Amino acid sequence: MRLAHLIIAGLVFLVVCAGEVLAQTGGKPTDSIWAADTAWSKTYEAKDLDKAVAFCDEQGSLLWPNAPVATGKNAITRLTASAFAIPDFKLVWKPDKVGIALSGDLGYTSGTYIWSFKDTSGKPVSDKGKYLTVWKRQADGSWRCCLTCSIPTYPLPKFR
Repeated sequence: MRLAHLIIAGLVFLVVCAGEVLAQTGGKPTDSIWAADTAWSKTYEAKDLDKAVAFCDEQGSLLWPNAPVATGKNAITRLTASAFAIPDFKLVWKPDKVGIALSGDLGYTSGTYIWSFKDTSGKPVSDKGKYLTVWKRQADGSWRCCLTCSIPTYPLPKFR
């Protein structure tokens, strides 16, 4: 668990310190990333597995609290399906920052999320946390998640 926290802290540090590389500009690329992040959240609200996984790059990774790292569409599909199967599972997020690399091929969003579900004993669990998502521009101009990590406010029970 400590290693996961160090990895997340390192990723956040890299994004914050990369001010010369990342430009927080308005315009189409950042608007597109913001729209992709918002639309992806809606697929989780609807528990639409196929659409949720479609937002991920082929080699993308999900770093969720108390869950193994899921890399690649097969692992992401398994992790997301197991989340959707949890009683009363709900995950919604809202970006509050967006940025794009000067090269135009990578971007990021960060914001807050609300995650709730019932644990194995039926007890309601919820958390309001922070997240960071790194987006990769695809050949067709769309954006896909290549890495996302969630930072819970409070320790959560094991995911599954």
